[in-house]
Amino acid sequence: MAKMETYTIPYVGLKKGKHTFQYRLNGEFFKKDEHALVQDADIEAVVVFDKSIRPYTLDFEFSGTLKTECDRCASEIDLPIQSNYKVYVKFDQDADEIDDEDLEIMFVRPDEPELDIQVYLYDFALLSLPYYKECKDAGKTCNPEVIKYLENNNENNKPKQDTDPRWEDLKKLNI
Repeated sequence: MAKMETYTIPYVGLKKGKHTFQYRLNGEFFKKDEHALVQDADIEAVVVFDKSIRPYTLDFEFSGTLKTECDRCASEIDLPIQSNYKVYVKFDQDADEIDDEDLEIMFVRPDEPELDIQVYLYDFALLSLPYYKECKDAGKTCNPEVIKYLENNNENNKPKQDTDPRWEDLKKLNI
């Protein structure tokens, strides 16, 4: 993802204390990733940057809807999301060389004037999606034509079990 100025926090000039930043995440934000699970969105992300003590903290709060596909019938649904995440900001001269996949710690060079939080906004928004997405999660019902098709195919694909008649006599014996 390319760095965008709108998704940064200029922490250098901020006084000690808590500072609140609001971001609106929409379809354009998610379309930068061609493999995204989200086609469109309307999310309000509130980020509280706490510069009181070190390590500094970023508290992310997401609320809104993500447009994605139902895993059962493949129709588009608007899933409501509500989630919170916390990230600790640590300063390290070699922050560029630290290859840490931990989303809970952000390493920043001491000479950086701002925090780039675009990746965190993207990742946390996607982590807010449930593992299995269904129409009922969005207050809808699945497409009945697709469900009927799936049920018919499921019945047609079941192997027919021919039971050996000798087993019927054995089932009568209740030991």
